[in-house]
Amino acid sequence: MLVTRYTHKQRLNVIVSQIAIACICLSSPLVIINATSAQSQTATQINYHIQRLKHPQHRSAAIDYLAKVGKPAVPALITALEDSDPQVRTSALVIIGKIGANAAQAIPALMRAIDDKDATVRSHAVQAIAKIDRKAYVPYIVVGLDSKNQQERYGAVHILRAMGKDAASAVPALMKKLDDQDNWMRVNVISALGSIGKAATPAIPTLVNRLQDTDETVRHSAAYALGDITSSWQENLKQLSTKELDITVSNLETALKVLQNSSFKFRPEAITAVKKPLVILNQEKLRRAK
Repeated sequence: MLVTRYTHKQRLNVIVSQIAIACICLSSPLVIINATSAQSQTATQINYHIQRLKHPQHRSAAIDYLAKVGKPAVPALITALEDSDPQVRTSALVIIGKIGANAAQAIPALMRAIDDKDATVRSHAVQAIAKIDRKAYVPYIVVGLDSKNQQERYGAVHILRAMGKDAASAVPALMKKLDDQDNWMRVNVISALGSIGKAATPAIPTLVNRLQDTDETVRHSAAYALGDITSSWQENLKQLSTKELDITVSNLETALKVLQNSSFKFRPEAITAVKKPLVILNQEKLRRAK
């Protein structure tokens, strides 16, 4: 009898195990199916509420819903910015503004919306742009540096210069433009690097070379940019490694020799722009040597 009872119990355990395994096997595809279904349902809801933006009585609720959905709703909102109804375009911009930084992929569309034929749309486009982290714009602005349109190139570099430190991620792209054939482009690129400050430190050797540029304005811009970049380190010299300090001092000493060359006719202010931070950095070197 004992043997029989054990056999029944053993069989029962096997059956329970098999059922458990079967449940697991069945539940896995169900999880995937449910996730896909949820995504599909969300997409359907997003499109439904996008359509509700067309109706004044439903617009407010639709705006609240889509703003709450956030980033997943952005692609549909970008499409809505092309709608023929200015109220829909305006509503889409309001929602993008509410979503904020998570709507960064809408930046190119927002920049186009600034030129919308409707004044209200234009106004809300500016407001939406202001609500997205400025740093998120840099990759889209950098593209303009390579535009075939001269004004677009100038526009891109002017924006980056105005952004200052927030344009730090644009440094590599700006450095590539230091050899641009357009003198005015080189001037503005150099000014942008100077406004970025210490994040533009990798550009220092090339800026030293630009001190001997064929264009006088470029030469002076390079001197002022060198001063701006190296002066920015004075805020916290402790962050500057000894190696970086030595390299920067060496570059500035080379720059000063060029600046003091009478044949280049540098203004006293340009010489001072480089000489002043060099003195401070040399003092830091002496302090560390003690």
